[in-house]
Amino acid sequence: MEINESISISQSPKKIWDFWLLVSTDAQWRSGVLKAEWTSQPPYGLGSTGVHYVKNLGTMSWEVTKWEDGRFFRFVHRGGKFKGSVASYHVEPEKNGSRVTIRAKMVFPSFMRILMIFIKSIIIKGIKTDLQKLKELMEKQEQQST
Repeated sequence: MEINESISISQSPKKIWDFWLLVSTDAQWRSGVLKAEWTSQPPYGLGSTGVHYVKNLGTMSWEVTKWEDGRFFRFVHRGGKFKGSVASYHVEPEKNGSRVTIRAKMVFPSFMRILMIFIKSIIIKGIKTDLQKLKELMEKQEQQST
């Protein structure tokens, strides 16, 4: 199952990228993420690793498999219930800020594949909600710094 969702954010690509790179900030805008952290040392890039602790899903370890500094990174889940799933964050300049895109290719355990039709709409709704939270957080930061 593949998902591709985008949103416009009135904030510079650099500010969004820097926010993402903290990784711990994922708990502020991603539903269910209780804690997130890098497990490898900086500088971060291709091959870097991290982990998310997700409500009801447990520990989900991941590794960066593609990196374009300041613009794009893709990671694959190396452990957890969605092992093998791939996701990416992309930020690019747009007229009044940035265009942020999240892409995901989900791999489900075999017992869940029959439910994919129902699960897909729930996951898409969750990603859209997460993007809206990210937008609100980033635009609030912009208002506070002006």
